[in-house]
Amino acid sequence: MVIEPDMVVSKTELPRDDKRRDEVLERLDRAIERVVLGRQDPISGLLPASTAHTIHGNYGDAWVRDCVYSIQCVWGLTLAHRRRDGNSSPRAWELEQRVVALMRGLLRSMLRQANKVERFKNSLDPLDALHAKYDGSSGDPVVADHAWGHLQLDATSLFLLQIGQLTRGGCAVIRSRDEADFIQNLIHYIARAYRIPDYGIWERGDKGNHGCPERNASSIGMAKAALEALDGLDLYGPHGDGTCRVIIPQGAIVRLRRALVGLLPRESASKEADSACLSVVGYPAWAVEDVDLVDRTLRRIRRELGGHYGYKRFLRDGHQTVVEDESRLHYEPEELSEFEGIESEWPLFLAFELVTACCEERWDEARSWHTKLKKLAVQQNGDALYPELYLVERSGIDDERRSPGSQRRIANTNLPLIWTQSLAWLGEMLLEQLITPADIDPCNRRTPAALGADSVLVAIAPETEAVRKALIAAGCPIDAENTINVQPSSALKDRLKFAGNNTRLGLSGRPGHRVETEETARFYRQNGQQLVFIPTVLEDSNTYLADDTQQLLDSVVDELHLLQRHWRGSGLPLLVIPINSALFQQDPEIYLQLIRRLESGSLEAISVQCDRLSHLAAQGQWVDLPNNQAPLNGTNSTPEIVLRDATDLRDLTAAEEQELDDTSIEQLTQRLRSSSLLHEQAEVLELLQRRLGSQQLQLSPGQRPIELRQLLAEVYQHGLRCQDWNVVRRCAGAMGMVHPQLDDALTDLLVRQKQVVVGRNYTGQSRLSQPQDSTAIAERIERTSGIDARERMLEQELLLALDSIARREPTLLDGSLTLQLGQLLLLLTSELAGEQSLSQDEAFEILCCEPPHKIRSRLRAVLTDVEHAKAALQRTEQLHVSGRVQWTVPDPLERSPGNGDWLQHRIRLGSLQKVPRDFYAGIWSLLQHCRGLVIGDKLERRNRLNSRLVLEKTPGERNFATLVDHLLSRIEAPEYRQLCCECLLSLMAFVETNADVRFDDDLALDVVIGHAVRVGWQHTHPSMELNEYPKHKAHAWGQFYLASPGDCRRWQVIALRELAEQNRLV
Repeated sequence: MVIEPDMVVSKTELPRDDKRRDEVLERLDRAIERVVLGRQDPISGLLPASTAHTIHGNYGDAWVRDCVYSIQCVWGLTLAHRRRDGNSSPRAWELEQRVVALMRGLLRSMLRQANKVERFKNSLDPLDALHAKYDGSSGDPVVADHAWGHLQLDATSLFLLQIGQLTRGGCAVIRSRDEADFIQNLIHYIARAYRIPDYGIWERGDKGNHGCPERNASSIGMAKAALEALDGLDLYGPHGDGTCRVIIPQGAIVRLRRALVGLLPRESASKEADSACLSVVGYPAWAVEDVDLVDRTLRRIRRELGGHYGYKRFLRDGHQTVVEDESRLHYEPEELSEFEGIESEWPLFLAFELVTACCEERWDEARSWHTKLKKLAVQQNGDALYPELYLVERSGIDDERRSPGSQRRIANTNLPLIWTQSLAWLGEMLLEQLITPADIDPCNRRTPAALGADSVLVAIAPETEAVRKALIAAGCPIDAENTINVQPSSALKDRLKFAGNNTRLGLSGRPGHRVETEETARFYRQNGQQLVFIPTVLEDSNTYLADDTQQLLDSVVDELHLLQRHWRGSGLPLLVIPINSALFQQDPEIYLQLIRRLESGSLEAISVQCDRLSHLAAQGQWVDLPNNQAPLNGTNSTPEIVLRDATDLRDLTAAEEQELDDTSIEQLTQRLRSSSLLHEQAEVLELLQRRLGSQQLQLSPGQRPIELRQLLAEVYQHGLRCQDWNVVRRCAGAMGMVHPQLDDALTDLLVRQKQVVVGRNYTGQSRLSQPQDSTAIAERIERTSGIDARERMLEQELLLALDSIARREPTLLDGSLTLQLGQLLLLLTSELAGEQSLSQDEAFEILCCEPPHKIRSRLRAVLTDVEHAKAALQRTEQLHVSGRVQWTVPDPLERSPGNGDWLQHRIRLGSLQKVPRDFYAGIWSLLQHCRGLVIGDKLERRNRLNSRLVLEKTPGERNFATLVDHLLSRIEAPEYRQLCCECLLSLMAFVETNADVRFDDDLALDVVIGHAVRVGWQHTHPSMELNEYPKHKAHAWGQFYLASPGDCRRWQVIALRELAEQNRLV
């Protein structure tokens, strides 16, 4: 029997034979009673997975997943009796109670672990996960938290999906408000499955079985299906009055959809094909709207995993093969290839194919699947039972590897696998027309849901009454009075957190995550009020991006795209656009132009309806919130103004910045107290924050100490009023401001199969290949970037901009697997330097002054022509050399590093900051051969020594030595500080050897050392292709630190030559 990848679809009607159907029903009833119900525990209601007890576990335990699938045949039998005998059928009622008993048995076991649900909602820690299996008699845990891969989001999601199907089908499982609150918390438990690595349906994580969780398409798809099935559901079913409806986080559905589409047709990073995905593209989840993606996933599974005895789970699956070492759970990486070609084959997946084909009314194909499945049954005591799997006997291993599918396989001892048995019988009921697809799928999962909105409703929300009157006077469609209350997103978050809150169970309800645009796109009713809410991303209270009016407009377009593409359900989505009073006063025309464009009915090819809220309400989707007492939002008091009014808005010079660097804390405090220069206030506060951290500051004697954050916020707000983005970014970075959408942006890029590198260098610490929350991302940026607070904020902006570009123009990121924020920042700086004939530090200063929307525009331009941007970077690093040059210099005098290696030696010397005699005089001489030196961060202008210093300073002057020493001291890592000293010595030796040479550029140590690291790696790895170097950069730096000063000098001189010869300048 060969599994055909493409089968003819036919909707021919099945023969109607009542007598035959009665006989089939009675036969199935007896078999299900004997095989399934006979194993159901009379007290707990739970079912065992099977009866075997092997090295792989006690199959007598009750797995959540197995229980739900195993009871499907009983529910199908219930529906069959009801269809034949009517709603009053005693047998149907009894069978329904057996289904309810199982679901409530699982519910009770989970309820006992409510504390784990509460912890997991915030920690996402696998050790806080609900258990995946329980004792079949008591419902108690059977395996410790750390002893099993309990985090299996597909199982919890399947349970919730079944709750939805049963409840919509008239079978209410939930019987109290406490239970309903628990279900609401389970919804929050699975809602972030798009970013949670779990152990998956096979309970093992990645295929190496080392217990390493990974993001699995089957878990993500099942979570998405569960949330969609439960949306708007009253958990009391036919007995409810609408007051027990669950609230679904709509934004989570969008992210789950994106994550699922990004993974399929793969299951995960380690499993390129997995039969588990059958449950996602077909029964029971039907989680994929894209028909082509469903088809590609099915073809891959059937082609790569299909066999005569069912399907393999995934390639190189060693589970229960005869060559598997049963004494240990994990596999070594090199032994996975031993399982290739002999993986066990499971009849289970033919049962999935059968039920899916029946539900989609592909009857000819369904009959074919049923025929193939029946051949795999094992006769036992008059029953045709399906084993867990079929395996290749030891004697046939070699032949099977040589000729796949050539050897006879034998069933394992796990007979029956009740899960398979149940689905096979359910398929038979459908084939025999004892039940219909609509009976087992009242949620209508099998029919692809319409996705997207024909139009987006847009309402304008003025911040103040004065702005309202001005907009009405300008003819804008705004209600003269608020019949529908407009509130900030934080108010919706406060109201939603009551959903599921239950002190008796220790459950807090909705976690404190920000509210998504998909949530604010609905109209709400609560306590007799009608409410709408402003999207978080458009509020200026979160970050400074919304204070850039052009950036705000870009964000409006982004959110309109999101709502148009991903809207689901009744009505049309709503976008409420806030009008900030201060920004409106500065430039009312830009808002009026936006409103006029919206009134035209189209914005960026998106159909919109811009009107008064009262007129739009009838077309929107309304949601009733629980009538709890909503918390009152505290009034925001105006903060006290402490500093002098900054009337002077000029920038500081590099010399003034360097002077501040040398100033004591006491003197900085005095400067801050007396300064009326906005940029000086910002710089002083950044320096104080860097030195004092979170300590308070006493500005003058007798005055109460003040939080530095309060002072930074004061200058930050002044910067916003002046639209001085340099000051805004500096203060925002010093305050540790974190954009709330960083986690969403990272997750969106990851599901598009990208990885993000933050900071300057490609290292394990800087690479983000798993979802993280926004605070963790910002902390990673801070650890891997320079000390300039503005750089950290620019990297946050770049991450958000990349996400926006990926959503609106995904082709711009084609071919880029890794997105390096630090490198992109360098490219932007280099482009700007080329445009305006600036040095990189000068270009960086100008970049910091540009509004956020300009940064996004520059990034888009760079991504449109990456090669041009890279060429610009090369040009900024290029060295223009004149005079006769000899590219060999004497090696340094070096002794062995003593205790430890050269890295340890450099750490010691760098920590002590010891330099050779005449070191400072040598630097003075070096300045006579170049335009300047950049010691440390090349984007920081205060790190630059201009060659004009030789006109002012003398070689032995103490002030000159102090200036150089100060720049070296700003380098935090002692080992890198020592590398910079060695590089300076190499450059001194070079100009001493070449007395006539002249560099018409700044010599940036970062650039010379960075290229020398590459040169060193290429010399020790001559077979490596140049384009492969970025992957090895972290190891290259490690090698460089361990190399002798002599080797490093030779590599530095080669790097100098390469930089000079890029355009044959020598």
